[in-house]
Amino acid sequence: MISAECRVLIAGGGTAGHVIPAVAIGKALYSKELLTKENEIHFVGSKRGVGKEIVNEAGFKMSTLPGRGIQRKITFRNLLSILSLSLAFFQACLMLIKAKPEIIVVMGGYASLACGLAGKLFKVPLLVAEQNAVPGATNKIIARFAEVSAISFEGVDLPNSVVTGNPLRSEILHFIKDESRKDTRQKLGVNGRTMITVFGGSLGARHLNETVFELSQKWEGKPISIYHVVGSRDWPEFSRFEKNLLGDVEYEMIEYLSDLTPLIGAADLVIARAGATSVSEITALGVPSILIPLPGSPGDHQEENARFFEKNGSAILLLDRELNCVSLSNEISHLLENETILRKMAEKTRSVTNLNAGDDIADLISQMIEGGAHVG
Repeated sequence: MISAECRVLIAGGGTAGHVIPAVAIGKALYSKELLTKENEIHFVGSKRGVGKEIVNEAGFKMSTLPGRGIQRKITFRNLLSILSLSLAFFQACLMLIKAKPEIIVVMGGYASLACGLAGKLFKVPLLVAEQNAVPGATNKIIARFAEVSAISFEGVDLPNSVVTGNPLRSEILHFIKDESRKDTRQKLGVNGRTMITVFGGSLGARHLNETVFELSQKWEGKPISIYHVVGSRDWPEFSRFEKNLLGDVEYEMIEYLSDLTPLIGAADLVIARAGATSVSEITALGVPSILIPLPGSPGDHQEENARFFEKNGSAILLLDRELNCVSLSNEISHLLENETILRKMAEKTRSVTNLNAGDDIADLISQMIEGGAHVG
């Protein structure tokens, strides 16, 4: 599937958190006219992960490689994982021999490990793009061989690091440029209410979903509007729940939206997990947040992401084990009763967001290509 026209290979698989910024980088390379011909970028992802639909909708092509996580103990599954990684490495080598890319951009995930190692073997320049406050295992390995590590957070421990921020989707940038917040709020009919948007990822987050639904039924505070994106996994059950709103609350339950930009950008407060792409988009849109990290995320990276923004003053960290109707209600009530806090949190978001992250990484890629060296 890979074309011999490929100049930039972007590898990252497993989660939308890898794929969304990868696509943003690809679009930046074309918008800046650093690349001009069709098929000069090719994406590689994991067969076990998400992303192919996102990449194809953006107008790019994607190949997939086998792979799965390796546990820190001796298991039969680990043997299969090693065999799968070996096959992925062999397939990645064939890709490089065919396409001879001038650079490989490693976003993280097991597919990018195979491509990064193959790139090292064939002496293709490598750029690592790390989205989180704690580097993933793949990026830690590949960064040892990479010319540049583009990091999203100050202090991320990777060699040859350059702070660029996390590349943002074009929808986010257009929303900001067009100043769409006021019009979006009018279309939603929020009026004078405080608008709260809640989401937990494409599949959803069950504990968060249960807590928010319970809060909507028991709310006793100021008038609010809750837009609750439940996710496809929990939707069949939650959509049947009987609503019995006791307080001054408007509550809308939504299964899934491929683009949450309007609901985030129009909100006064967002409640969400703390994946790198989510928090980058929330802060870019200038919205305060209550971040509830996914427990047990690799390296506790979501908790570290949330702590970064809490320390900055743009978010409140609420651990999943501490999440319940009372604790969440108390946090929201505290913010609504002290509107200056919300305003200051919104102001703080602007100091941690680089709207030009995609362009900055595209420039790094261009500089590396101009430096020469590719598969011979």
